[in-house]
Amino acid sequence: MELAVVSAAKGAVNTLLGKLASLLTQEAALLTGVRDEIQYIKDELESMNGFLSELSESDVPDHDKQVKIWMKQVREMAYDAEDCIDDFMHHLGKPCGHGLKGMLRRGSRLMSTLQTRHRIAAEIQSLKARALHASERHSRYGLAVGVATNRSTITTLAPSSGYSNFDPRLPFLFADNSQHVGIKKPVKEIVKLLKDKSVPQLRVISIVGFGGLGKTTLARRACQSRRVKSAHFKCQAFIAVSQTFETKNLLMEILRQVTKPAEKGLMEITGAEQHTRVVHSDLDGIETWGLKQLGSKLKEHLQDKRYVIVLDDIWNISAWESIKFALPDNSNNGSRIVVTTRIEGVAHTCCYRDHDHIYKIQPLSVNESRKLFFKRVFGSDSCPDEELKEVSDDILKKCGGLPLAIVSIGGLLASKPYRTKQEWKKMYDRLGSELETSPTLEGMKKILTLSYNDLPYHLKACFLYLSIFPKDYEIERTMLQRRWVAEGFVSGRRGWSIEDVAESYFNEFISRSIIQPMCIGLSGKVRSFKIHDLMLEIIFSKSIEENFVCLLHGEHYAMDNVPQDKVRRLSIHSRLSRENAWVMTTASLSHVRSLTFSGSAESLSFASLDPLRVLRVLDLTSCWGLQQNQLKSICKLFQLKYLSLQKTYISMLPKEIGKLPNLETLDTRETYISKLPTGVVKLQHLKHLLCDFHNPLIPRGVGKMQALQKLYNVQLTSSTAVQELGELTQLRKLCIKINIKEGRAPNLLSLSLGRRSLTQKVLSLEPNGFPNLKFLEVENDDISFLEFKEGTMPKLEEFSWIRPLQREITQICGIEHLLKIKEIELTGAKTASFQTMVDVVKAVAKSHPNHPRVKLVAWDEASVSNSDQ
Repeated sequence: MELAVVSAAKGAVNTLLGKLASLLTQEAALLTGVRDEIQYIKDELESMNGFLSELSESDVPDHDKQVKIWMKQVREMAYDAEDCIDDFMHHLGKPCGHGLKGMLRRGSRLMSTLQTRHRIAAEIQSLKARALHASERHSRYGLAVGVATNRSTITTLAPSSGYSNFDPRLPFLFADNSQHVGIKKPVKEIVKLLKDKSVPQLRVISIVGFGGLGKTTLARRACQSRRVKSAHFKCQAFIAVSQTFETKNLLMEILRQVTKPAEKGLMEITGAEQHTRVVHSDLDGIETWGLKQLGSKLKEHLQDKRYVIVLDDIWNISAWESIKFALPDNSNNGSRIVVTTRIEGVAHTCCYRDHDHIYKIQPLSVNESRKLFFKRVFGSDSCPDEELKEVSDDILKKCGGLPLAIVSIGGLLASKPYRTKQEWKKMYDRLGSELETSPTLEGMKKILTLSYNDLPYHLKACFLYLSIFPKDYEIERTMLQRRWVAEGFVSGRRGWSIEDVAESYFNEFISRSIIQPMCIGLSGKVRSFKIHDLMLEIIFSKSIEENFVCLLHGEHYAMDNVPQDKVRRLSIHSRLSRENAWVMTTASLSHVRSLTFSGSAESLSFASLDPLRVLRVLDLTSCWGLQQNQLKSICKLFQLKYLSLQKTYISMLPKEIGKLPNLETLDTRETYISKLPTGVVKLQHLKHLLCDFHNPLIPRGVGKMQALQKLYNVQLTSSTAVQELGELTQLRKLCIKINIKEGRAPNLLSLSLGRRSLTQKVLSLEPNGFPNLKFLEVENDDISFLEFKEGTMPKLEEFSWIRPLQREITQICGIEHLLKIKEIELTGAKTASFQTMVDVVKAVAKSHPNHPRVKLVAWDEASVSNSDQ
């Protein structure tokens, strides 16, 4: 957990250092003496940040309590200092300009803010004292980075692994076959890949999936099967790589195993018998060999043999690269390498050739989960007690088809003296605390936590942030990324936009198999996802422990867990009662940076929003009963960067909305807003303006919103408004409602007509329309006839047609009139009508003078998602 504290603390300090540097340049605004104190705080924080970097890069599995406390204090101090500096810079206001007028304006402002600057100066003096005490405490207790140790908690399964920690997978790995449920079909598929005679070359098979799904068990069972043993593999080895590895040790262990007689079988773990000593005599002194000698010896031994080697639990590409050089591609021998990993990027790197194969292991089905669970608890396939069946299903839902979780929790229940519905329900309700305290579940917790611990430091705070959402909540990818940015979790990267960096963070989570994609868009991007219940239990526990988030999520909240520290992030997904109303008091809210509220607006007193002066994120999604007059208080939150009113009954934004100078995201989807106030164009930092299918009218002046990147579902009523869009140089995605026959748009280069933008059956594009358009995308389920008339879109080069639900034949006519066309992309479901349309378009393209390329994207109709975001 301490690595998460490092991440949060280091991120907070990094953000603050930039603001302190900026403030120090504004010499005239600082009171006498304050500049030196700010400089002192900056210098101290830089030193602390260096120490935090060492902590984040060390391999220490657990720092002592004093280090943890110190890191937590640094983080809290950084937050308070940032809040103070933000308050100060807000009161400084915009630059006053140069010359006499600028000097007079600056003097007037300094006088009017004198009292505020005195107050902030006192706060800065207090912060200096805290920084001084933190430094003294660092020296007083001799805090230092511990000696790096092996972070891996999983033992190698090879005989010479040298690890003493118990591997929680072992009882499951070496259970008799009757204990293995749902594995027969996957084993058969892997065996088929291993024995496939049509691939005589070296083939790599990557088994990839979430921790606890049984990748190791699958690899072991497949390679130990009779069909594989009879396939004449002369050399065999099974090597556990894990997070921390030494290349020399791995090569030595592979050599030891492949030099054993093949008839002894794969993965002999009981040690060498007497008659194998002659073979092993060639390895005398192997401990003294260097990497080059080890690699050469291994390659020489395998060069003329058919071998199968399993590399279990690979976490990074460097591990694969350090081993593969010694594994020869001895053509036509049919050798095989099996890799197991949680990380898709590793799987794709290992399987880079066409004949390699990536096997994505799936969770157990509901029936398979029940069967395994009952076998573990009762020793049979069924439950002998009808009362326990219902609570069993609740427990299995939380297990999410993970064999390791089912076996672990089943083992815990089997050890209980009483098997009653009440006892099992208690265990289900207390599973989070059981993960912390139960020795039976300790191994499972370690397995699940490995994925989290392996994250780079800058991703740990982003991952802890997922605790803000309740269990079973389907989280939008883009919403989460925008919130990360607003919270300051995303660091800049040269040549990248901050949004692109945030997306790269999210893609890391996908690649590492630690989130579960739920909805995939047409572009292949994940639109929404969920967190596995057991992983979420661990995140909840860590977030509460470190005061990262204060949660009121029903069962995850109890009055005896009231945080003693300042509340920085508050997430409420339950109705506030008198007993827990303390959380909405002025004292509690004064330090809140993020407020997520989903429930009755009656429970949320908006008169109390005034003290939320440091609030960056306000998410009121699904807050029912929200009133118009309650929104005015929101417009006083000058630090606000993210505001969501999604899924509320709001029909009008307050005209004061323009008083939010730092707002970056305004989400009003699924509301009743039909018109945006004129003040919205004053939001100079707004990047994402998301509206609903009501297509609210956007006021004139949108061209002033230079930061806009996404303008979603708005209506433009004049050609002037369309022309203003050309001034938005940062715009990435535009979804607007216009009159296609009238807004000709002489300067428009690219046009995307989304699914809801057109409702007619026939779309006829008239002559002289869109004279400079080069790219056209039409995504629609309703249009059955699309016609390009002669003279329309004379410069169009690319045309993309997307029809997710292809239920009837669509006619696309007039492609021969597109004189500059180079590429046509047709996307739709695999149906006869889709194929008919494709054949017609291909025939026209073939006879076209430009011979445009026709690109097809087709999928099974049942897999199509209806998500727009």
